[in-house]
Amino acid sequence: MREEGITLVSLVITVIVLIILAGVGVYAGVQSIREASSDKLESELGMVQHAVFQQYYSYTVSKDGKYIVGEPVNISEIDAIESEMGITMQKGEEIEDLPIGEKYYRLTPTLLESIGIEGSEDTYIVDYSTGEVLNETVKKTVTGIVLYLKGSSVQEASEVPIPNGYVASQVPGENTVGDGLVIYEGTAPVTESNHEEAMETRNQFVWIPVEDINTMVMCSSNSGSSVCNLVLEEDTLKCTTHEDTATDLVGRLYIGTAIEQSNGVYSYEMDFTKRDQTYDANSGYREPAVVIGNGTEYDGSGSNYHRTGSANNFFTQLKNDFKRMATSVAENEGFYISRYEIGKNGESKKEKTVLTSANNDNQEGNYLGTNMWYGLYNVCRDLNKNKQMIWGCQYDQVIKYIGEEAETGHDNRNLTTSRALSGQNELDKMKNIYDLEGNFREWTIEANSSIHRVIRGSYYGSPLGALGNSYYSASVRNITYPNNVSPSYSTRSIIYL
Repeated sequence: MREEGITLVSLVITVIVLIILAGVGVYAGVQSIREASSDKLESELGMVQHAVFQQYYSYTVSKDGKYIVGEPVNISEIDAIESEMGITMQKGEEIEDLPIGEKYYRLTPTLLESIGIEGSEDTYIVDYSTGEVLNETVKKTVTGIVLYLKGSSVQEASEVPIPNGYVASQVPGENTVGDGLVIYEGTAPVTESNHEEAMETRNQFVWIPVEDINTMVMCSSNSGSSVCNLVLEEDTLKCTTHEDTATDLVGRLYIGTAIEQSNGVYSYEMDFTKRDQTYDANSGYREPAVVIGNGTEYDGSGSNYHRTGSANNFFTQLKNDFKRMATSVAENEGFYISRYEIGKNGESKKEKTVLTSANNDNQEGNYLGTNMWYGLYNVCRDLNKNKQMIWGCQYDQVIKYIGEEAETGHDNRNLTTSRALSGQNELDKMKNIYDLEGNFREWTIEANSSIHRVIRGSYYGSPLGALGNSYYSASVRNITYPNNVSPSYSTRSIIYL
């Protein structure tokens, strides 16, 4: 009898354990399904926002109300939603009196399909003019995430011009100006399903908004007592303060100050309110400018000024290129920067060998050589595609756009301590731009004195090497000779429209 009792108890325990294990398995399966459903809902929210921006852009260009679809939503409905969800939507009590493109609208699954969102089962409330989007049907995911996106607060993504041959990303986190709007070369949409592949196979650029061209460009007569006021008259950008040099455009540069935050960690702070910058064609930090040393060195050497015939002709080329770029930035209120340090043929793709100023290639495949600053400059310059090497004043605007993070050094980002392929460190990404703090230093067209070009950003050796066991911010400025063939220097390209 005693042995039978033990067997019966064991059987009961075994059954209980099996029931518990089965319950755990069912719970895990249900939880996995719920998490997958949450991911789908968040992804769809971003896709709806992108579609709304595209519709509004079409509306602003054509002024045709057919692009503003949906049923207008009244203020009492908005009040009820805010109360239920504990959120504050962006527009207040006067929404019924707003223009057609600025009201709130309700989009059913059928209406969503008409703007390119297929297969949705939910109804959304949207604001076309800002990109504000709310899932009215589900409201929150099972993990508690509110299915609501505020609109872009810097510049509306719908207002950003997209270059021919590129598409704006539809991936949440890179489809708004606030986060860093990414464009991909090619015509196929970039969604979460093909995102990873697109990052490695298609050139990418990030939009840098410049709302006031006077923060980036001045004329050559600017001073503390006579500050420029640039205006765009038809297709000409000119200064209304200085008639004699009205169209002699130069970069407004913000020379920062290095400050040690803690042991070995430095910030490089820049005052973007300054307007008293001066320009000297022959000395100091400046652009456009040539550097000719004693007259026959660097840009003065016949092997370096790129078939222009002379250093003077090269200077004219730089001035014309700068004016063309600056006029476009004024007209479009921004420009695009390569998402990565450039690779072969100037490509901007993830996990690619980086192009440097070395005069030979690295056998391990970490970098390619293109022979000094001049080789990098030549690869970037393609006026048929509106591409150039980045100017110093544009790099300053990138830092301004990113904000405090770009002016602060970090010792907790696992920065590369050796040369690496592009875009390897997700911690070294700001506004969707990779490798600003680590990997390679980045040459610009900006000049200093009669013998230097300016390099920007921190680099792979900062924690261990030439900068002295220190961590510097992305905003840091350095200088070197343009005929330097070091493999530590790369650059970024820009696109203007």
